[in-house]
Amino acid sequence: MSNLYLYDQGSNMTYKNNRINIEDKDNCTRSIPIESIDSMVLFGGVNLSTACIKELLKRGISVTWLSKNGSYYGRLESTNHTSITKQKLQFEKSADEKFKLEISKRFIKGKTTNQRTILQRYNRIESNDNLIDYIKRMKYLIEKIEKCADIEELLGIEGQIAKIYYKGLNEILIDDFKFKKRSRRPPLDPINAVLSFGYTLLMYEIFTAVTIKGINPYCGFLHKDRENHPALCSDLLEEWRPILVDSLAIALLNSGKLDLEHFEKRNGVFLTKKGINIFIIEFEKRLRQEVKYKDYVPYKMSFRRIIEYQVTELIDSLKNNNTDIYNPVLIR
Repeated sequence: MSNLYLYDQGSNMTYKNNRINIEDKDNCTRSIPIESIDSMVLFGGVNLSTACIKELLKRGISVTWLSKNGSYYGRLESTNHTSITKQKLQFEKSADEKFKLEISKRFIKGKTTNQRTILQRYNRIESNDNLIDYIKRMKYLIEKIEKCADIEELLGIEGQIAKIYYKGLNEILIDDFKFKKRSRRPPLDPINAVLSFGYTLLMYEIFTAVTIKGINPYCGFLHKDRENHPALCSDLLEEWRPILVDSLAIALLNSGKLDLEHFEKRNGVFLTKKGINIFIIEFEKRLRQEVKYKDYVPYKMSFRRIIEYQVTELIDSLKNNNTDIYNPVLIR
């Protein structure tokens, strides 16, 4: 099972006999068994028939609409998985300052530890004095996370670590892709374009996992409530950024799979259609990769399934009022 990503503008999607049929603007058609699809991500001008929409809702297959550049428009999803019991508990614990702080420490500890591991991995290949310094400074700050008295202090430490980490990424990247800082809206260089696009895809991968488990994607703990912002998905996203997006972005840029011709300037820097296709293929491979990062689970799981597993651990933490149940995924 996997996501279906569709970027071809003017395509029409229909449903018949358990198959999704996609006809592009040149009248070329391809057909995919609906049983092989977990969810869909559609970019720009892609059309769905009524019969297709009904079948997707019936089967609980979500659809995320993004612009051609990856900006979010909205989602189609069934409400069959919604659990009011879980959501009432979720809202109750989101108002519990002690629970919020402790679970937030776990989100940030996972993220920053994984960021440090990324730098350590590359420093093993070719020792770099700057990287050695950044790794030491990050370790010192990570050790301060447990002592944070409130979320504001926690976010302050996270911000300090992020600045050091992005300096480290700049040491790792080849010369064509060096950058000054993290820039978002809009991204100002190729690495930021890839990171922003990857984080968007990952955000709605997590959104799907959260809604399948019946909880509310907009009620978070670390990130403040904001209109139209899925704060819980942003919380859960933290530990996954280095694992599934940052490491992939570095690999694609340094290997030449993504090069300068795969980017274009339009009030910022964005991936071209070809660049998007390359990233999506590699991102989907990464999500399907089976690993053994949950030591107490006696079998390998794909990263996609581990994301769902993390949502389950969060729900168990809520039910038992015990943040120790939630264990962030830590790469080695």
